[in-house]
Amino acid sequence: MESNNNQILHYTMQAGLVLGIFWVFKYLLVIFGELHPLISFTGTILGIGTPLLLFYSLVKYNREGANGEMRFGQGIQFSILLFFFASLLESLVVLLHVKWIDPLFIGSIYDAMMEMASQLSIGKELTAQLAEQPLPEAVTYVFSNVIMADVFLGLILSLFIVPAAMHFKRKETA
Repeated sequence: MESNNNQILHYTMQAGLVLGIFWVFKYLLVIFGELHPLISFTGTILGIGTPLLLFYSLVKYNREGANGEMRFGQGIQFSILLFFFASLLESLVVLLHVKWIDPLFIGSIYDAMMEMASQLSIGKELTAQLAEQPLPEAVTYVFSNVIMADVFLGLILSLFIVPAAMHFKRKETA
């Protein structure tokens, strides 16, 4: 069992580095997309890369790390760890951005949320309660909106992608 856990950690760290670099690139496109809509659109289109990279990583782990015998629970564990390691790399860039490059970024996001909440007519009391909430610190924002959100996304995506990766068989060429 110890060897199996070490293999999962090894594969998730390697794949997490690739996925993390992809997310950093995508995040930079979102930041620069505020100036150029085409760049923002490109960053949005790249969103399809996350499930594709998850599928690829799971298939690779199933073939090489689990010898084609990956169980559903292993796939879920792999996916959660993969997204956790990738989110660590992304969180460093996001923290750098929201703390030192654009310290008003979090405030602008929450202002936009308040504007949207007032337009949705969710109730004056609830809108007033939301307005009274203090802005989160940069580290709190990164932990909840990057790390926890990415790990949750990994869990949700894995429920659909793990079964596909378990049954994926590459055609052998003669």
